Amino acid sequence: MWGPLIIAVGYFVVLIGLANYFLHSRIKNIVDFSMAGRSLNWGLVTLALALIPHGSGHTMSLWESSSVLGAAVLWWPIIVGGAFIPIIMFWTGPWMRKLRVETIPEAMGQLYGDNMRSLHCVIQIATWTAIAMAETLATAGAIYGLSGGILSYNPGCIILAFLLMISYIIFGGVLELVWVSVVNVVVMTVGSYLALFFLGGWLVSNAAGWEGVLNTYAQVDQLWKFDLFNFSPEIVFTVIIPVAVLHIAAGGVAQGMYIPLLSARTDEDCRKGFWICSLTNVVTCFPWVIIALVGMSIPAFAAIGPKLIVMEVALKTMPQWVYALLMVSLLTSVLSTGSAIIMGNSTVFINDIIKRVIKPDMSDATRLKLMRPVITLCGLLAAVPALFAPILFPVFLWAFSFGIPLFMIMLFGLVWKTSRTAAWITIIVTYIVNFWWTFATPAWASPPWSLNMYPVTVCSIVLGVVLFAILPGEPGLLRRMKAAEVSSGVNSPAM
Repeated sequence: MWGPLIIAVGYFVVLIGLANYFLHSRIKNIVDFSMAGRSLNWGLVTLALALIPHGSGHTMSLWESSSVLGAAVLWWPIIVGGAFIPIIMFWTGPWMRKLRVETIPEAMGQLYGDNMRSLHCVIQIATWTAIAMAETLATAGAIYGLSGGILSYNPGCIILAFLLMISYIIFGGVLELVWVSVVNVVVMTVGSYLALFFLGGWLVSNAAGWEGVLNTYAQVDQLWKFDLFNFSPEIVFTVIIPVAVLHIAAGGVAQGMYIPLLSARTDEDCRKGFWICSLTNVVTCFPWVIIALVGMSIPAFAAIGPKLIVMEVALKTMPQWVYALLMVSLLTSVLSTGSAIIMGNSTVFINDIIKRVIKPDMSDATRLKLMRPVITLCGLLAAVPALFAPILFPVFLWAFSFGIPLFMIMLFGLVWKTSRTAAWITIIVTYIVNFWWTFATPAWASPPWSLNMYPVTVCSIVLGVVLFAILPGEPGLLRRMKAAEVSSGVNSPAM
């Protein structure tokens, strides 16, 4: 069973080695390392951004959830591709570029001062380290599946996951992350759909084809699991609304999500590939759910349970090289997301903590020297806890929920009104509600209101709108910048 693991590890060693060979000479300063020299064209932005929000949420979580909720779990990637990606490509990404910032906490500092910038730094690093921990565990799971259980999951696969994730960015920074992601999004698309092709051939020969799968579900009155438009209350309140809110809000203030956009040549390069980016992000999720639903219809496979069902189906129905390619496809998803998070955290750690607080006169050369050690540190912050405890779903939701009020006050401060008092009250009260609902949920809060993201969202929006409306402040920062541009244009002599 070493074959697939050797193929997968060999693939990443060669890919990362080639990326390092061709890109290393282009890294001459900190902007080259952390922002790709602001040189990314629209194609690189498009394909890299399609993969960065992917991760275990678009793969392993989807196929596991489909065993209970059916194909309707695919609304997760549909919402990310149809809502989060256009918002960040058309609006918030170009807005950050207009502010000429290197990090999202830096933008928050322009809006509400250094204290809010510091708070955002702490929230960014703490919450997204938790998400990086989840991606580390998912990467370890894929490696364990590749080895067929020969390698120990803990610590062997977790250590290997850490090394792969760090290798993704430590040599060439953002340029390496982007170019490796571009290759990997092609490999993931080909690999996952090729696996579907081989599974279809196996079904025709061994399980009465697709009709046999449908009949199996029909016999237990579960044909609804193949209905993408099964908008049951469970789907609406535990998948569609939470994903829409948490991805848009938490992703909207996360440094890692903005990496390709901040590194683009122009605003047009941020927007041009929208349709390709969104569709790629969505269609690369379908094979995982289809394979899982097929596997759960066959008793011999279903016995292993939904968590490992895709590995089990692929092992039993596909040639080893196809199985290896499918697992490489899985690894590309979780590695790209995890590495982008670590890269984002490292950039925030150096720019917004070390340089701003500890050594304001730090040179760009020193920042560049610090990047690789800090990347290793941020990787360890995710990997070491993964050795001792898994991510618990409530903690996962809790981590994401911290981004909701930050996103709201950032949005208000940019396009409507900048009020420090309103921003701080909104943040403090909403975080109190978040802690309350997470650790001492009121007895009267029945589902879905027992999920902390619902009261946090309501509190962020209602309290934010009321406070920003009634408390004094300045016009939104973008409005002020636009007014300054107009005034400058009016007052300047005609050319």
